[in-house]
Amino acid sequence: MKKEQLLKAMSHYPALYQRKSGDTHKGSFGTLAVVGSVEGMSGAIVLAGKSALKAGCGKVFLGFAQAKLPTPFIDSAPEMMLQTAITLLKQKDISAWAIGCGLGLSVDSEQLLLSILAQQNKNIPYVFDADALVLMAKIKPIHLLNAHCVLTPHPKEAATLLNCSIADVQNNREQAAIEIVRQYGCWSIIKGQGTIIASPDGKTLKNSTGNSGLSTSGSGDVLTGVMGSFLAQGMSMSEAVSSAVWIHGMAADILVEKGVGPIGLTASELIDTIRVIRNQMWRINEQRIGDLF
Repeated sequence: MKKEQLLKAMSHYPALYQRKSGDTHKGSFGTLAVVGSVEGMSGAIVLAGKSALKAGCGKVFLGFAQAKLPTPFIDSAPEMMLQTAITLLKQKDISAWAIGCGLGLSVDSEQLLLSILAQQNKNIPYVFDADALVLMAKIKPIHLLNAHCVLTPHPKEAATLLNCSIADVQNNREQAAIEIVRQYGCWSIIKGQGTIIASPDGKTLKNSTGNSGLSTSGSGDVLTGVMGSFLAQGMSMSEAVSSAVWIHGMAADILVEKGVGPIGLTASELIDTIRVIRNQMWRINEQRIGDLF
């Protein structure tokens, strides 16, 4: 990105360049728990977890919805800590949760989601995505959600949540996002070209970044990981949701400008670019502070 573009973005998303300094440690930047990935879908929470780390989270736990861990560690990201989902639910030092990537739709998956909803800490933020949304449409956990939760459906999942057609969603995306907020009592976004963000106070925001390169497997998992990361780091729900949607789309735009996509752009290629954008913003801000002295 050009410096002028970065400065403009920084005026809209100040949380992206702010970072604690001085006497810090990994705990200073939050702990995210990512739960999902039944057998055959192990990569889903790995993508989310790697995104969370490279978006600035201090610690990331992966909770696989499997009886045994599919691998003792992740070669490409050995920093992540692996547990079965059932074991991870007992973890107490979690700053934010991201639920649903590759979770599956079985009875066991439904019971796991019900357990998460029943024991959730009402003061800790939760991101619900993918299969968790389809299961929510079935179990309707309205009384268990609040303003610390966000649902992140694509149009088909939004239609499932609202019991309507995809065309109904796409014909009025803003109203669909508002209706999810009304029915489920939490934040919602509807992904796609011009992602819509709706808050519990009735306000909506349309995102301007992103392109067709994001229409690829795992792209939503990356967004979930980034959003969960920002929440774990202490951003407000408003800051985390809008910043995550913007930077996810901007990463795709930058890659397309470089010739990496839109055709064949992969979700994993977004992750390092997201890290670059945040660090570029941070360096510009550090320079501005230095210029004051």
